[in-house]
Amino acid sequence: MLVYYCKKCKANSASPVCEHCGAQINPQGQRFIWRYVRTPLGDTPTLVGAFKLIALTVTCLVLFLFLGELIFSTDKRSALTMLSGSGILPWALILFAACVTAVLIVLALQGREEMHFVLESRGAFVQTWIAPSRIKCLARFISYEPYSITRDAEGNERMLVNQTNLQWQDVSRYEVRRHAGRIDLYRPSGFRFMSIYAEREEMGAVEEYCKRHMKHLAQRSQ
Repeated sequence: MLVYYCKKCKANSASPVCEHCGAQINPQGQRFIWRYVRTPLGDTPTLVGAFKLIALTVTCLVLFLFLGELIFSTDKRSALTMLSGSGILPWALILFAACVTAVLIVLALQGREEMHFVLESRGAFVQTWIAPSRIKCLARFISYEPYSITRDAEGNERMLVNQTNLQWQDVSRYEVRRHAGRIDLYRPSGFRFMSIYAEREEMGAVEEYCKRHMKHLAQRSQ
């Protein structure tokens, strides 16, 4: 939802005129705020990223064993036959399948998460909240801290598990994936640093807002 932030009142208004003090709000005070609910198990980038990491790790392990055999073995032919004769490839596939299964179980145990987005002139900000439980926290590799639990407007328990800030000037590249309702932001390291999820009816407005602050960047649209 597009709102206008009054710095004097530190509050949002639905129009460029502050609803509290009546002052005209500078165009720089425009911001988008919304809530997005998702499940990590159903998030394609999370799954693909995890599977790529597992595949890379298993491949590096097999390569390491192959090079070790090639370097230290007196019979170099044994290194060439190791992949086919020692059964290492079937075991590598079993290891890959076991790791994939473990990742799917962990993501399933994480449950739903509620993401609160704020896009403003300085950058993009997101907070991730969950309905806390010991199992969900364990699946996210964080501590279950009862004193960190708060309640939302409906009185439901919630816990902040992550918050990320990204200045527009720190974004090196972005990709607009309209079919997925997502904008991926990248830092100079080359890795996806933040994904902005938006409802389809708001996607066009959110995309234009982001483009306005990242005119100098390379973009890929899908």
